Amino acid sequence: MRSSVIVPIFQSRSVLSLFLESMRRTIEPDTQLIMVNDGSGTEVGELIEEFARTIKAEQAGAVTVTTVHNQNPRGCGQALNQGLAITEGDNIFFVDSDLILEPGWQAGMLRTLSENPEAGMTAGVLLYPQTGGVQHCGISFGETLGRHLYLNARVTDLPDSPYAVPLAAFALFAMTRQVRDAVGQLDERYFNGYEDFDYQMRARMLGYRTVIDPKVTSYHWERRNGVHRAGNRKTNLARFWRSWGAYIENDITPRLLDSLRARTEDIHHYLPLDMAETRTDAADFWQALAGASMIDRNSVLDYSSKVEGEQPIPLPLVLPTELITGTRPLLILVENFVRLLDNRMWLAQRLATGSADIVIDLHGNSMGLADLYASCWPGVKVR
Repeated sequence: MRSSVIVPIFQSRSVLSLFLESMRRTIEPDTQLIMVNDGSGTEVGELIEEFARTIKAEQAGAVTVTTVHNQNPRGCGQALNQGLAITEGDNIFFVDSDLILEPGWQAGMLRTLSENPEAGMTAGVLLYPQTGGVQHCGISFGETLGRHLYLNARVTDLPDSPYAVPLAAFALFAMTRQVRDAVGQLDERYFNGYEDFDYQMRARMLGYRTVIDPKVTSYHWERRNGVHRAGNRKTNLARFWRSWGAYIENDITPRLLDSLRARTEDIHHYLPLDMAETRTDAADFWQALAGASMIDRNSVLDYSSKVEGEQPIPLPLVLPTELITGTRPLLILVENFVRLLDNRMWLAQRLATGSADIVIDLHGNSMGLADLYASCWPGVKVR
């Protein structure tokens, strides 16, 4: 069998109904579908069984369906392991039950695995239903913190071809049978968090890696992530860093430097402005630019103390007036670029000066001011 698709389900009926309809429309032949109801209740269990009957009738043996029902929630790791124990496919998928799957997701991920045999693992791009912006397309690391790479970017701003990342969420994920046999099952000591990252780190130690295919996209509601998720976050995170901290490398700063080099050859002419809250990562970034002889470290203007929380940054209240009308282009560092979107008037004034300002953020996004102006979506969702 070509594919085994495991769906762990701790979900409400309304969200699950949307997911199941998208699965019905997009699942491909020669697939073993394993649905693990992890304590979602009788009503959801009945919906799953009804869906299983529909697929069996419509696919006529091309898709087999196995359902597993846990009376109480055991957590995502255990649910996935229940599925892994009975997989038969040459390629194994993990798919969250709060996705709206887009046509071609399965074929696209199989293509990526086939074209990158040395990688062994791939993930798709998850989009916010509220904005269409990127919610997840890989995890990138600073010195002490992992972030969602290209958070809130437009899909058209992602790399054109598959690219490697340190880690990716299991929400829309695939791996070869070779990886599954080499790595084994998930570590169930992680409870509803970081078990996916731990699994990929174990695979990396064996020479595999994760590749993101920007052509594979689905919408992700981020609903019902499992019981006690918040309560176990610190212990999950501590276990992960204790196990793998020595193997984590800062890859976000090199990404940002490469993007700046691609955007301009004259970065010395820019006036650097710092409005990022994560001070260690901001300092690493400016130091890296100085080390590459791209800026004078002492020229950075630090306005970070005027920025707090995940609230929009009101630029007219943070920056001096002369920075609005000045002709020198600005290099603006923020935590995430959407924090600047509530500045339509200021952005328009800067563009009226013919400014070539560049906005960069600690999630790896880099854009000209005109692109930022065009990115003002009706809604903003910040992780």
